[in-house]
Amino acid sequence: MKPDKNKETEKKNETTQNKTEEWIDKADKFIDETSEKIHQSKTYKKADEAMEKATKSIFREAGKLWGKSERYFKNKGNKKNQE
Repeated sequence: MKPDKNKETEKKNETTQNKTEEWIDKADKFIDETSEKIHQSKTYKKADEAMEKATKSIFREAGKLWGKSERYFKNKGNKKNQE
């Protein structure tokens, strides 16, 4: 009788493990399909374009400030040499 119980518990463990792996595979497939739909949606494209525009704007402003700071430090050095 004991060997039969061991076989039954092994079968239960195997079926539980198989079900778990199937659920994981289904969840992965669902996530992949959903993310692909999101990436192709108009809303995502609009948000992507808005983020790209904002990023460009930020980097342009940073570049302007960088240029101003370089001019400031160059002029500061020239003023000391003139005195």
